[in-house]
Amino acid sequence: MKTPQILLVLTVIFQLFLIQKVSSQSEADRYPQRFRYRYTPPGAFQDTTKTAGFDPSLYHPFFIKSKDGQYTLHISAYAQLRYNLALLHNAPDNVNSTATGYNLGRFRTFLEGNLTDRFYYHLRTNVNPSGKFELIAAYIQYNLNDKNWFRFGRQFMALSLEDWMYPLDLAAIEFSAMDFEFAIWSSFGLQWRHIFSEKFRSYMSVGNGSYGGRQEFPAPAASDVALIARGEWNILGGSWGRWDDMVGRKNKFDYGMLLGFSVGNQTRFDKEVIQTEPNGGTQVNIDFSTQGQRIHFFSAYNRTWTRFEPGVGEEYYREGFYSTLGYWLDNQLFTYARFDFVGKGNQPSATPLKNYAAPGAGISYYPFFFNNKVRFTLEFNHLTNPIDQTTVSPDGQLGFVPSNYGAQSSIRFQAQFGF
Repeated sequence: MKTPQILLVLTVIFQLFLIQKVSSQSEADRYPQRFRYRYTPPGAFQDTTKTAGFDPSLYHPFFIKSKDGQYTLHISAYAQLRYNLALLHNAPDNVNSTATGYNLGRFRTFLEGNLTDRFYYHLRTNVNPSGKFELIAAYIQYNLNDKNWFRFGRQFMALSLEDWMYPLDLAAIEFSAMDFEFAIWSSFGLQWRHIFSEKFRSYMSVGNGSYGGRQEFPAPAASDVALIARGEWNILGGSWGRWDDMVGRKNKFDYGMLLGFSVGNQTRFDKEVIQTEPNGGTQVNIDFSTQGQRIHFFSAYNRTWTRFEPGVGEEYYREGFYSTLGYWLDNQLFTYARFDFVGKGNQPSATPLKNYAAPGAGISYYPFFFNNKVRFTLEFNHLTNPIDQTTVSPDGQLGFVPSNYGAQSSIRFQAQFGF
């Protein structure tokens, strides 16, 4: 048994051991909504005559509910609109050294709520930069008790903490290149969360692997099965709800620290496919967050191994690192620095590969305190190597354009708004 598989087994054993522990839990952590700092639990509306309206204490503020508060439907949406400027360095005279343009980062809508205090449902759609509509998440959740829930359907699995976040709750404009390269996006499957105490919680899932949410019937021959386990240690910080974004707020919380570790293993079973393509892979993530007063810091490391059948290919690994450091100047202005790295690892290549390394910085204005949905952001990033010579696929969402000539810089402005 190789090192990645051993790590997966040890993680599962550790979580099963900890499940015997019990401890108290804050009321906000007992319900399924991910954003709890403005959360009102089901049934909290005491005015039984008001069965529809707008409640700003909820993350999805428009609601319809039954008189007893058991059934609820919450509605929300937001958009991210961007202007991009890319500056290519060392480009020859016959090649444009600048690239500009507008694009839609994303447009997302949410329909979610409770059927009863035991059953929660969630529907999430998206219009992507190419203008295509897609269903990102559609799942039903059963709340077994205060500490356990089970989700079934199309959903994001708890492997990468960054990928687990909503885009509007990131410190930067967009997800990192590490996330673009290694995150599995949404999958079909079953996921279980267990809270041991205010200090420890875990997630375990089985699904159909990387970008499994886009698979259709009949499943392609290359479809996967993925087993994922994640554990989190709330070293300092009280309620788990404080870690539901990567922004924080000035003086919102006392100082806190969170450490996360996850292992995922993906396997292909089709005998024809694995004669020419990888038969699976394993991923390990470790992340560390600090938050309090004016500061929010996040860093994460990822290593991913790709495996082949004997004689088909040679196993190789790639790795990535991402970090953001944010500082609140006041209640509405948030500044941040970021560093994005994707290493070439030992991936075989016909031509020499280079590492993807991109430092950056930005500033955001949040008109409404304790609300991440409306913000205006200006961000600068610099890519030190030609993107076409790295293992990262060029993507307009990263702010860089295909180039084989040298470094490039990007300046982006984003208007994010919704309800």
